[in-house]
Amino acid sequence: MALVNKTFEEVNEDTRDEYLAQWEITTLSSILALTLVGNIFVLFALYLRRYSISKKKLTRMYFFIIHLSIADLLTGLFSVLPQLAWDITFRFQGGALLCKLVKYGQPLGPYLSSYVLTVTALDRYHAICYPLSYCGTTSRQSRVMVYCAWVIALTFCTPQLFVFSYQEVMPGVFDCWATFELSYGEQAYVTWYSFSVFLLPLCVLLYTYTGICMGIWRNSNVDGLTEIGANGSLLEKNQNHFRNRTLLISRARINTLKQTIAVISLYIICSSPFIGCQLWASWDPQASSSPFYSGTTFTILALLSSLNSCVNPWIYLAFNNELRRTLISRLRQLIRLRLPLMGHSYSPSFNRYGRNSSSSSGSNRPTLTTPVSRYDDLSTAASCSFSMHMSQ
Repeated sequence: MALVNKTFEEVNEDTRDEYLAQWEITTLSSILALTLVGNIFVLFALYLRRYSISKKKLTRMYFFIIHLSIADLLTGLFSVLPQLAWDITFRFQGGALLCKLVKYGQPLGPYLSSYVLTVTALDRYHAICYPLSYCGTTSRQSRVMVYCAWVIALTFCTPQLFVFSYQEVMPGVFDCWATFELSYGEQAYVTWYSFSVFLLPLCVLLYTYTGICMGIWRNSNVDGLTEIGANGSLLEKNQNHFRNRTLLISRARINTLKQTIAVISLYIICSSPFIGCQLWASWDPQASSSPFYSGTTFTILALLSSLNSCVNPWIYLAFNNELRRTLISRLRQLIRLRLPLMGHSYSPSFNRYGRNSSSSSGSNRPTLTTPVSRYDDLSTAASCSFSMHMSQ
């Protein structure tokens, strides 16, 4: 997605570098596949948790993850997919109306993803750093925060309708192109986009996640253990209780620190290349004459505006044991369900009389195994229970 008339090809030539075009198509196809697969996995795991396996009510954190996955799916469908089709056809083939619709939809996913991530961080910051006041809040406030993120994203996309239009870029050749009335219009628009979609959310993420880590660190210090019990046995029982509690908090603290580093680092790594390229190309008068500008590297970097939506679902699957175990459990069941259709058999398998089919003359048709347990051991169950308690 290009904010302005960048160009992977020169305007005054109706040809392009086919080798470079192949790299563009390969890059966009990979991003699209990872974005769709990752976010579908997350939504499928949340569906299983809510309606199929555990049938638990979704917590506020899971509510935010649902909308973050929807935002990332919109990025893949409204930003990456149209850009992929555009690169395949070289020139935009959709006409004036589709030009404006595509350009309006392309920044919608990145805006929505950034601001849903921002309100999620604000909600977690409130829950961990101010738990007493957070207990008085309702789920309605979380919904209002997400709806505000939607309104902001839809509003910030509006300038695209006025900037881009379907116009003749050379005699007989039409394309979806940006037009700025003022000489500084391009610089102002690119700077505004960079601030609103990246720099502002980044400042909020840095502030809130730093506060979250400090809050968890302070709350993990349990003092006064020797003053709880009135006799020795009661004191020992309470010491064991608080020792276990401290261990769980320590694990949550380490997991939160890791997730914080992953979220902020990947947000910067994924968003900086595209933002940096756009700012440099807009503000440097000599940019268009630079070999880097017309090279393969700059072209590929300019296509990475949606890279953050590609990695978001994998971050949450990596750090959420419950969702990951739920998803893996169901995928294993689906694979086992397909094995008989592919001509495989279970070993051992049992016939309807309960005897081992390998030693019986009965039917050799395999049966499905029972679903695997949600937790492999008690320690995993305790960890998931504590994580759900912390996320509420």
